[in-house]
Amino acid sequence: MDSLGKGPMPVDTVSAVMFDMDGVLIDTHHAVASLWQEIALGHGKHLTEEDIRRYVLGRSPEHTVSALFAELGEASREHLMDQVRQAEPRLNFSGIAGTQALVERLAAAGVPLALVTSGSKTRVQRVLAALGLAPSFRVCVTWEDIQNGKPAPDCYLLGAKRLGIPAGRCLVVEDAPSGIAAGNAAGAVCLGLTAGDGADLRERGARYVVQDLAEVECRATPGGLELVFQGNVLITIGKEE
Repeated sequence: MDSLGKGPMPVDTVSAVMFDMDGVLIDTHHAVASLWQEIALGHGKHLTEEDIRRYVLGRSPEHTVSALFAELGEASREHLMDQVRQAEPRLNFSGIAGTQALVERLAAAGVPLALVTSGSKTRVQRVLAALGLAPSFRVCVTWEDIQNGKPAPDCYLLGAKRLGIPAGRCLVVEDAPSGIAAGNAAGAVCLGLTAGDGADLRERGARYVVQDLAEVECRATPGGLELVFQGNVLITIGKEE
């Protein structure tokens, strides 16, 4: 997929990278969709794939409950949240090889990395332990850390703050429109992952769109690193001045 458009692209320069987890570092689409579809059926609702993409993927559980179950009373919504809290840490997942390889390469080069997710701290710890990537991330931001979930920029602003690097000097890697919107609102450069044409991610502010990070070459330079896609240098990664 040619995701660069026509003509030369300007090269962005960043000092850190912030990764989403679900759909970027790990594949949980089926598990997440099944969880929410099962919960919805218990309340007489049927969720379509569009509902999952629009209200679930990349969203905090609080947002999903508010959007899809607004008619429920406070006690019922809290019971529903308890169901999610109990099931979410145990969701099945598989690692996405292209992302894992890029994370390892960036971490080995000393690039500050953050994992910014709508998932729980418990699940983040489980995922990073299983993938052997816990030492790679200097910072993790989870749903417990923020009040306003994606597409609000809070999570990425907090990730940048914890890294000690302005959000405008960070690259955000996301797969969901709400996540791209959050990164864009924070002022970061956004790279989207998608199996489609990426139009929805571009509409939310993705500067670049690729199908798999395995397509992106990470190349050492005298000043740091550069990310190359289809022979084009997209992003240079250097130390924060």
